[in-house]
Amino acid sequence: MTDAPARHLPVMAAEVVALLGSAPGHVLADLTVGAGGHAGALLRATAPTGRVFAFDRDMVALSIARTRLEEFGERVTLIHADWLSALQQLQDDGVRPDGILMDLGVSSMQLDDPERGFSLREDGPLDMRMDQSTGATAADFVNGAKESEIERALAAWGEEPHATKIARAIVKRRRDRPFRSTGDLRTLIEAALGRRFGRVHPATRSFQAVRMEVNHEMAQLEAAVPAAIERLAPNGRLAVISFHSGEDRVVKYLFRDAARQGGELITKKPARATREERAANRRSRSARLRVYRKAGDHEGAPDQT
Repeated sequence: MTDAPARHLPVMAAEVVALLGSAPGHVLADLTVGAGGHAGALLRATAPTGRVFAFDRDMVALSIARTRLEEFGERVTLIHADWLSALQQLQDDGVRPDGILMDLGVSSMQLDDPERGFSLREDGPLDMRMDQSTGATAADFVNGAKESEIERALAAWGEEPHATKIARAIVKRRRDRPFRSTGDLRTLIEAALGRRFGRVHPATRSFQAVRMEVNHEMAQLEAAVPAAIERLAPNGRLAVISFHSGEDRVVKYLFRDAARQGGELITKKPARATREERAANRRSRSARLRVYRKAGDHEGAPDQT
């Protein structure tokens, strides 16, 4: 599947461009290019000479972005890499961006493709890997992890109040037959929780938790934010869009720690999507945007006396 999704909408694109301080001639890095929505907006804001280094661990996303961003020619460079590998690539190439964007979580195009295994709506392989060229799948995790490891992931990453019950049910079921599809896992959780259907499907938290565990999202985030700040040019800005309260909490504290060493919190509180965007794009409703500015050449840590 390489065709660009017709309805893909980048979340808070105008706010990203404004708060990242994008200007003509700037060099920027988009560490999660997805379908290229944010990168396109940044390329237009930095015209005619600005550049964007666009990374993604998802090869399908890169293929879509390459087509969508073709009009910008050599002003955009697309590279297959996760966040930490992307930052290392920038360092190896001697690039110090004026701004870096990190868009966390799963994209609408990943959710819309049942073959990726992210969605609750349609049955598909229990995969959930952002990068399908490497690593363990969601099926490997739920079929092989210890009950305590599954419970920990559900509680920590999904904030699932019934983590113990679900983990126990998963281990009991896999003794008879392994989980192979998203439908297998969804049906098990529905049964374990008594098929309580409300505004949010009962398996939503668990699917989120398994995805975050399989892709090591929190560990990557905790390491990538300080590394991104280090890689920025003086006065450069780092923007992070999160969709999960745990992720936003990590970004908040990492930015606060960085600000104690100098620089500035551009967003004292996270920016949120406008009412109009929330109505037009469901994914934007949970989005939180935080921005940090790195200290300039002659700007040190704040006086502690």
